[in-house]
Amino acid sequence: MKYLIAVSGTGMLLVGILFVVIFKKRKLTVSLRVVSYGALAWFVAVMLKFAWAIPVNRHVQNLLNLYLLPEVAGPLFWIYVGLLTGIFECGLIYLLFRFSRLKSLSLDETYGFGYGFGCIEAILLGLAQLLTCIAIATGRIPTVGISWLVVPAPIIERIMTIFLHLFTTLLIIYSIKESKPHLFWLSFFYKSFVDTIAAWAQLSYGINTTAHLWTVEGIFLIATLPSILGAVYFLKRKRVPKAPQPSQII
Repeated sequence: MKYLIAVSGTGMLLVGILFVVIFKKRKLTVSLRVVSYGALAWFVAVMLKFAWAIPVNRHVQNLLNLYLLPEVAGPLFWIYVGLLTGIFECGLIYLLFRFSRLKSLSLDETYGFGYGFGCIEAILLGLAQLLTCIAIATGRIPTVGISWLVVPAPIIERIMTIFLHLFTTLLIIYSIKESKPHLFWLSFFYKSFVDTIAAWAQLSYGINTTAHLWTVEGIFLIATLPSILGAVYFLKRKRVPKAPQPSQII
């Protein structure tokens, strides 16, 4: 079982690294510093989300369960968890590009930032899987049965998630540069929706069986497919428009 976890973790790690390497190979003029800015932004956003969620989420869930029927409280809590992603991830990116020099990035550089934001997550989750493998091998945590059928699932999920991060990041950047606030809200609600699916899967549906796992992955693939198509669309654009003056931005 530990070897299967190692394969899964290595796959996620390689996905994150290869996306950056391939991007850098094709866009030689883009500094890795821009990619690192995206990775740092992801880290800050996740830390802020955890700082909110750890003390607050349990109280929100208890209040919903206290005053509402379970059939209503459950979905509302999934939506709440999804909105946290929109608030902290999309919100932070908006603030960074709205009020810093990042708004002057070229099209290629915005791609680098987006890849950095998504790839660091894949790399860190892959490392976490490998550390779990080491913990099992050393007897620090008990061995749990796992089927080889589950090994590709997290790898595929990371690929889809990188495109999700990339596309939603580009939407936010263009919402500022083209003074189109609706692009930000599209990014915000789209990413929140996808994370609502993840909350439902973790909290209610469960992914403790192979069938459930691949059902969730299938839903996730459908939900993130627009981000793949959207990222390709942005790639075909020749340039990023100049950022408007502050008075032009709503």
